[in-house]
Amino acid sequence: MGIKNMKDFKKILKNSFIMSFFSVLSLCIVIYVNYITKNQIKKQKEQEKKIFIQQVVPHNIYSLYEEKKYLVDSEWLGDSNKHNLWLLFRNKIAKIAIVESTAPDGYSGSIYILVAAYLNGKIIGVRVLSHKETPGIGDKIDISVSDWITKFKDLMVKNEKDNHVLLKKYGGQIDQFTGATITPQAVTNAIKRTVIFIKKIPLILSLKR
Repeated sequence: MGIKNMKDFKKILKNSFIMSFFSVLSLCIVIYVNYITKNQIKKQKEQEKKIFIQQVVPHNIYSLYEEKKYLVDSEWLGDSNKHNLWLLFRNKIAKIAIVESTAPDGYSGSIYILVAAYLNGKIIGVRVLSHKETPGIGDKIDISVSDWITKFKDLMVKNEKDNHVLLKKYGGQIDQFTGATITPQAVTNAIKRTVIFIKKIPLILSLKR
């Protein structure tokens, strides 16, 4: 190999190395930024959940209990995913459950909710975590838009045939929205299913601390 060819070869090798180095560096930066962003999003969502938990269980009640977190799956919760469950214990006995649940049949897709209830089926509070419902119509499920979701407070679900937690048009106590039936019906049905799940918790989980 001649001197000129050798120089050309070294130049090509050097350029290839530089390009490879910056490609790897760029990839590392992208991965790092993605990692940081995911962590920030995760932390933000956890903070949002804490805020929602404080909304569904008033502090004067929450402060009386010890909390233990579980991951559960059940057809009662609307899909096959794992759902967060917080149990509140007093004197080592579970009294209250806070459950993330899903209404899979919303008008614009799945609606994710948080339900708090005593294990006897009495609802403490409900909030919508996220949804894609139509602004001005279906979004009345959101506490920032209307107080509709607060109407479930103190209602009792005795069993699957209990009609209290249903829309009024089906014999229950919950109003639908003007111009919207599918969204409030989906949320109402999901809340009822979730409370039935909560009543079954002692049979589903070992509640020993």
